[in-house]
Amino acid sequence: MVQIRILFMRGNKEWLQEMAEDFTEVEVRNIVTGTPHLEYEFYEHIAIHKLLEQCVKAEREGYDGIALNCFYDPGLREARELVRIPVSAPCESSLHVASMLVAGRFSIIVGRRKWIPKMMGNARNYGFESKIASWRILNLTVPQLRNLEETEAAILREARAAVEEDLAECVVLGCTGMARQAEKVQKVLGVPVLDPVIMTLKMAEIRAILWKRFGVSHSKVGGYEAPPVDEFKSIFTKFYGHQP
Repeated sequence: MVQIRILFMRGNKEWLQEMAEDFTEVEVRNIVTGTPHLEYEFYEHIAIHKLLEQCVKAEREGYDGIALNCFYDPGLREARELVRIPVSAPCESSLHVASMLVAGRFSIIVGRRKWIPKMMGNARNYGFESKIASWRILNLTVPQLRNLEETEAAILREARAAVEEDLAECVVLGCTGMARQAEKVQKVLGVPVLDPVIMTLKMAEIRAILWKRFGVSHSKVGGYEAPPVDEFKSIFTKFYGHQP
């Protein structure tokens, strides 16, 4: 059986390894970005350059796939320009899975209204805008999501409303800060509730297998075309202080 190595950009290594398949080795790189979270576009802008450096390094180190760990999918397009190995991210992965689980539409639960325009734009770019029944808001910041009891109650409240009022057939948790909350809500409501971290891990595993066994990864023709090598190396070295 094929053995694969996935690099997760932030997360709990023990839990991720437990959720992974037997043929998967998960490594975690908890990158210091200098920001407390990525709720704001400015914070995301600061963090992305750290993520990209590690993506380039991961490919050089022989990883079979990279998993980002924020529902904004920060740096996803940029990373795919710079590397050939598969790069997976929470929003894209979760929406793809959700679309295969419903005959109708699904809802996405977010922490704050602030997040919706960015995430809605991503959903539109991924081709899933017409599949979304609603965006449900918890009115909780990323730091507040660490209060598991309060978060679980809020998720259950909004997920139930999504199913009963918005006719959602599946619920996507729209923040990796809601990890490990899906299973309980799913049992109560009886509809699929997707943990974005698990969806990213599983998509990363599938894509790593496709890459390692069949050489299939994101296209490098068109939108993900890489910069010219000499130009890229020069800029990368100036920006990061070392060769890519």
